[in-house]
Amino acid sequence: MASEIGQAAIWLSIFSSLWAIGMVAMGLRYKNYNAVLSGRNGVIATFVLISLATGALIYSFVTDDFSMRYVVEVSSYDQPLMYKITALWGRMSGSLLFWLWLVTLFSALMVWTNRRATDELADYALIPISIVQLFFIILVTGLIEGVYNPLMRLPNGAIASDGAGMNPLLQTPSMAFHPPSLYVGFVGLTVPFAFAIGALAAGRTGSEWILRSRRWMVFSWLVLTLGVTLGGNWAYRELGWGGYWAWDPVENASFMPWLLGTAFLHSVMIQEKRNMLKLWNIILITMAFEFTLLGTFITRSGIITSVHAFAQSNIGHYFLGFIGISVLGVAGLIYYRWNDLKSPNRLDSLLSRESAFLLNNWMLVGLTLIILWGTLWPIISEAITGTKASVPEAFFNQMVVIPGLLLLFLTGAGPIISWKKLTPSNFKRMFSKPIVLGAIAGVLTWAYLALKGHMTPVYSVLCVFASVFVVAAIFDEFYRGAKLRAKRLETPFFSGLIKLVQRNKRRYGGYIVHIGIVIVYIGIMGSKGYFLLEAESLRMGESMEVGKYKITMQDTFREEHANYSRAGVVFAVEKNGKQIATMNSARHFYHKAGQGDTDTIESAIRHIGLNDLYISLGPLPADFDSGGLVNVQVYHNPLINVVWIGVAIMMIGGVIALAEKHQIKRSDA
Repeated sequence: MASEIGQAAIWLSIFSSLWAIGMVAMGLRYKNYNAVLSGRNGVIATFVLISLATGALIYSFVTDDFSMRYVVEVSSYDQPLMYKITALWGRMSGSLLFWLWLVTLFSALMVWTNRRATDELADYALIPISIVQLFFIILVTGLIEGVYNPLMRLPNGAIASDGAGMNPLLQTPSMAFHPPSLYVGFVGLTVPFAFAIGALAAGRTGSEWILRSRRWMVFSWLVLTLGVTLGGNWAYRELGWGGYWAWDPVENASFMPWLLGTAFLHSVMIQEKRNMLKLWNIILITMAFEFTLLGTFITRSGIITSVHAFAQSNIGHYFLGFIGISVLGVAGLIYYRWNDLKSPNRLDSLLSRESAFLLNNWMLVGLTLIILWGTLWPIISEAITGTKASVPEAFFNQMVVIPGLLLLFLTGAGPIISWKKLTPSNFKRMFSKPIVLGAIAGVLTWAYLALKGHMTPVYSVLCVFASVFVVAAIFDEFYRGAKLRAKRLETPFFSGLIKLVQRNKRRYGGYIVHIGIVIVYIGIMGSKGYFLLEAESLRMGESMEVGKYKITMQDTFREEHANYSRAGVVFAVEKNGKQIATMNSARHFYHKAGQGDTDTIESAIRHIGLNDLYISLGPLPADFDSGGLVNVQVYHNPLINVVWIGVAIMMIGGVIALAEKHQIKRSDA
């Protein structure tokens, strides 16, 4: 019964979505409030119907309804309850339904939060987001070749005895939260995009649409940051290679919208402060939205190989078509409002905050295009030569270094440089101390690395210089502001600091985000530039050394669990002749028919201060239980935990910025 209810709800949602688009458009065109209200109700109805369909699918998972094709493909009787629920996004059809549900949820929230009778801008924004809804509804109906309705039953009334089970790589806590975080971030970008298109349609191209969508943008950026980080953490823990970012095409697909969203968050400040970059901000948020669809195309078309990707499907062509149509639609609106998008002000100086933010934008967009080129190069090369040419990780690492270091420097320089023009007094007051401290830190880093035998530490030196410069500049901003606030209010310094942040959460929350970015940079420098790796084949009682650590194969074990078996090795870890820990590294073996006796790597990770000791096993030999040779890889990853700490600080700063309240002026200016 759940299947039939869910399918009926999806089909009905086509009509409710069309009703919403038509009635809102007609109501705005003829100034008919009742029609607009009816269209808003259509948005709510679409949310209710898609929620019903999504709930029906989850119910089918929980009740093990193996008469449904999607349940058979991604679930099983002995699959833990958490993974039965997360199977919702375990394959293409369900993930598209989940994406659709999020779009309808955010649309309903737009109606609720903008329910004023005369809120024309929000009503205009409902039209593009309802069109996005309609596109995804059509996909999940199963009418489109390459994807089937996730609520359809097996043909001829068949009922499977059990399901194939979900991909073992997805049966981890990280993957229970990583995909939905990305989806929420991606779908969240649809809202500011819809407001931008609504502003163009309504002829209200001032800053109001930016203010109305700011919280949506900050929220989306926050969740997308979390999603990208969880993906890196999953790769680190589950793939057994000791790293967390390999410029995989699907990793890139999630990272590129984040870069563009970050550029947008900086660019809109110039429009708010100087009434500039109106056209650029429309283009930037459009790019961010379109890149979420492009990432979906990369993930689901099968044209690029990735450990994260879904199976090959023709659905990618429909995403490309929708991207093309939506871009043409935006271009038409821009042409129609061209005169309204002209900025009355110009840059007064290349040495100004506007110029710093603009350079920040160019670097972020440039990085996005570099990553896009490297990601799509296998397709491009195949079209030209007939052979797919893979792009090595080294290409990305080399290409992003210089823009990345410049961006790091700008995280400190941008917020402290004056608007309009940098004056000598501003430079002396704001820049002299951070530059001196950064230079001293850079020289000390060069000397230390040279003593350690690193012959080319130039990028590390520049990274440390820029990091110290940023931290010094931002701490000076906090110190100066808190001291002045404490003096005015006649309170202690710490109270002044709290009042300072409370008064301008957006500004100082942003500063905290920048501090987190600095910490991430330091963690990346250490974990990617100075890690140690040793790989050997060991028997029981044999040892290997990595840096200061001696790892001895002490014992083996086997365990049976509900849907997999676990086999691995117990290692004794010594440092300077003293045992400091035991670490259990294993492989999990899944035996469901659809999983092909798949085994996954379950690395042992020991946090030692800010560093990690990381042990993974190669494929276990046939004579594993009788003492056969086991392939062992051991990594020492310095400063790896600094990356996760930095992201946590970024999230804290983002939450503070999200709490900012804005006074919205309802005008076209």
